[in-house]
Amino acid sequence: MAMTDSSTTPNSEDKHQAQEASRAKRAQEDDMDVALVHRGGCYEVDSASGNTYDVDLLDETCTCPDHLNPETPTPCKHVQRVQLELDAGRIPRPDGRLPEMALSEHSPDDKSGARLMATLRTRIRKREERIATLQAEIQALQFVCDVVDAVGDGEEFELKQILSDEYGPASQM
Repeated sequence: MAMTDSSTTPNSEDKHQAQEASRAKRAQEDDMDVALVHRGGCYEVDSASGNTYDVDLLDETCTCPDHLNPETPTPCKHVQRVQLELDAGRIPRPDGRLPEMALSEHSPDDKSGARLMATLRTRIRKREERIATLQAEIQALQFVCDVVDAVGDGEEFELKQILSDEYGPASQM
């Protein structure tokens, strides 16, 4: 009895091509917001489903379930969308620089330029708020670690001193 490899049959090849075409279409048409997270090609994709995925464009990786499934052909629609946005000049390049097209197409005087500026300001403000929140959490965790270290070492410690060391003299008021 002869065995056939189903991954090379014409039907599986057609199915594979249909999946890739469907994924490419969704990459173009689905409502997604793409933002550069940090230099080096790391982008964040907010999908219409409300999920956020991390895409590393240089490694062509994504945190979505489709990409993490070894049986799913890559690249996923999120990686494809980042590449489409990049090719269209709508997002910063992996090195963080704005594409030349984006700078020359929009002037702050026209409506699309004003909308682009408002969107960028909103995204920057949201990121700065998220950074401030994370920094506050880091500071609070550092304080807890300092107290745990002092208690774990069996040292006598003064809570006011740890507060002063962590937050400055104003914390003792």
